[in-house]
Amino acid sequence: MGIVRGGDAEYEEFEPSYEEKAEKLEAILKPLLEENPSFLKLSGKYIATDEVKIIGKFLPMKSVKALDVSDNQINDEALQHLFESDILGGLEELYLQVNFLTGQGLSELVKSEKVKLKNLKVLVLSDNRLSDSSIAEMLLSSHFLNLESLDVGWNEAGNETAKALGRTTNFPKLKKLEMERSYIDEEGFSELVQGELADQLEVLDLSANKIKDESMKILAQAPKWKSLKTLRISQNRFGNEGARALGESVSMSGLTQLYVGRNYFDAEGAQAIYESKTLKNLKTLIIKEDVDDGSGLVNYSRPELLRPDDPNAI
Repeated sequence: MGIVRGGDAEYEEFEPSYEEKAEKLEAILKPLLEENPSFLKLSGKYIATDEVKIIGKFLPMKSVKALDVSDNQINDEALQHLFESDILGGLEELYLQVNFLTGQGLSELVKSEKVKLKNLKVLVLSDNRLSDSSIAEMLLSSHFLNLESLDVGWNEAGNETAKALGRTTNFPKLKKLEMERSYIDEEGFSELVQGELADQLEVLDLSANKIKDESMKILAQAPKWKSLKTLRISQNRFGNEGARALGESVSMSGLTQLYVGRNYFDAEGAQAIYESKTLKNLKTLIIKEDVDDGSGLVNYSRPELLRPDDPNAI
């Protein structure tokens, strides 16, 4: 630091060389990998492009099956290095939420012919800057044939994503799809329920979207959902009509968990869901959430007799 007369201070920024970064990072990685060779958690470690390059070339990383690099500074360039690393080819789980990924970077990844991460089963991309079109491109890509769980929530997933979900045949093993806070409307849902994917999903998270009555009817009345066990549609915008459609849904009769709190229906809609004659397999029904102090959820799980219109209910 250099001090200049008059009270001003000049700070000389120190940027370690790539070699210095590698030496420091490898010293951190070695004991972590000795403790657990298959799982490496590096969230919130200020990891950026150079660090990703180092990780992708560090030979002991070959044993890692699950890599958590969430809440870092990973950008589009770093994403390419991750997916094109020979060392990381054995990864089965990759957590990339809360980083600096953009739609352009995802589109470039989808088009790359150098992708080595072909064994991924779990991929989390939530809370980045991914565009609707780039997520749609990803869903039509052949890079993710083994993926079982995908989270693209808190991005810009919209109707293009929904249409791709209705068309894709490249996710034959996908069982869990999370799209919290997305932007799909009636047109998109109409496309989504046309494809094979709707019948193979076991868990679907559409929390905090803008699902209104018409969208809820499309979802509930579609002759799909043969495998669906868990549906999360809390914090949407459907009222009594949508609630009745859900309560009368035959195609969703396999549900065992339903999260439907913080929507616009009143006691009438709540009763239609709670007293449903078709949703007979529910073991967990969250039909009301505490909105006053955020202390948690009110669980109307069968066989407890806590009615949604019970004056003693929270």
